[in-house]
Amino acid sequence: MRPTSSRYEISQSRWVSIASIMTALALAGSYALVAIPNVELGSVVLFITAYIFGTSMGLWSAVIMSIIFASVNPWGGFIPQIWVSQLIGWLYMVVAGGLMGSGEPGQSVKALSRVELLVAGAFLTAIFDMITNIGWALISNQSYYIVILAGLPFMVAHVVSNALIFALVVEKIEPILRRDLASQIWRLKRGIILDIGEE
Repeated sequence: MRPTSSRYEISQSRWVSIASIMTALALAGSYALVAIPNVELGSVVLFITAYIFGTSMGLWSAVIMSIIFASVNPWGGFIPQIWVSQLIGWLYMVVAGGLMGSGEPGQSVKALSRVELLVAGAFLTAIFDMITNIGWALISNQSYYIVILAGLPFMVAHVVSNALIFALVVEKIEPILRRDLASQIWRLKRGIILDIGEE
């Protein structure tokens, strides 16, 4: 489980600003590669949000992002069953990111290796697709297993692409946010004084 920092916090105004930026990035990532079926960047942005900034910010971003994306969906109009299944899938991914994240601001050691991120990306995406296929089964009145089989090529493309994206993106972004930009994001909690020699 993600250890909670006992020394650092994000101010409320900065928290809202960062959450808004991450939500916008998740939306942009969902729209950017829409021409390539089942290849997207939105999921990894939501994962990173929870992985670096905590589950609560990830959940907030996932809910807002899902509402906007479902309302302005390039693949069609708003479909409640699809929206609910996607939201559940994204919330699952966010909770996993929050639990897997670790370390305090300023740390340079990566919490997860590239191989671990590759496996995590593949596994989380497979579960996400299995959840969203429930929505497709509901609106098509088809057996869930038929929907899974019919969409298997798209699921494989999504799992493989996200596995690679997770392995490459999270490893690059984490040290930038947690170490290089730490002083611009986090602050010491009131009443805490660093020991001599600490950064």
